[in-house]
Amino acid sequence: MSYEVLMNSIRKCLETYPDKKVSGISRRRHGSAAGIPFEEWARDAFRQCNFNVFLQEEFIEYIIGELKRIGFSREKIRSIIKERTWWGIGDYVISKSQLDAALNSKKVPVYQQSIADVVIFYGEIGARDLGSLNNVLLVNVKSHDMSKLSRPPNIISALRVLEFARDLLRRSLQHPDFIEKANLIFIGIYYQSVNNYAQIMKIYIRDFFKLDVTRMPPINFDAANQIQWHIKDMVENPSVDKLTFFKSIAKKYLDEWQKFMSLRTSDVRNLVGELERLIERFRQNK
Repeated sequence: MSYEVLMNSIRKCLETYPDKKVSGISRRRHGSAAGIPFEEWARDAFRQCNFNVFLQEEFIEYIIGELKRIGFSREKIRSIIKERTWWGIGDYVISKSQLDAALNSKKVPVYQQSIADVVIFYGEIGARDLGSLNNVLLVNVKSHDMSKLSRPPNIISALRVLEFARDLLRRSLQHPDFIEKANLIFIGIYYQSVNNYAQIMKIYIRDFFKLDVTRMPPINFDAANQIQWHIKDMVENPSVDKLTFFKSIAKKYLDEWQKFMSLRTSDVRNLVGELERLIERFRQNK
């Protein structure tokens, strides 16, 4: 399945999925939508559309379980994931503790720092061909209560995006297909609270690496370098490829960082200057 066909199927699935009520309590959520299992809802919707889909921690259990079933040793599996998959690079998608737990047949913990909440696997696992292990689409689920006025949500740390881009490109020099296979989409679920459930009113889907960086809001360096943006407001540019996206966001980060630091330096200089003057006046008045 090509990526374009996959994306069209995803859009159609969420648009036509009939169950738009979300209820129950989730132990995975933190923040403004704590307790509402939107990730589980997205996973279940995709499963109803016959996608091979998992919560992030379920995906790790699944992949390692399949590789064990084929007959690979634990150390070989670790090597395969860390060296032969783009999603195994660093700790952007999976953590060391998750990998260790799965390899030791223990319950895989939730990893809140993962850039994925849900993972769609559209490959196959075979002993002779491990290339399709990279047929993975990362899905980050964001939600917004339409009845409340709030600032745009934290999407992702811009610095983390740059670090991921660097590490992905380094590895892609040896594995050129990594850059093509690495994909991340954001799903924005806009809902209204009704008694004890959330009624989904609108769903937006955006391909992160297709976003028009010139339309991106300023990076909030005071909030852990966060990109804060409503999914519905994101603008895609079909002509943007990953290299263009990475170059654009790197330039944006550096330009805005230099302005931010210049202002901060000026503020600190003024503060220190005032402090020194007050100290001198205090000494003179003694």
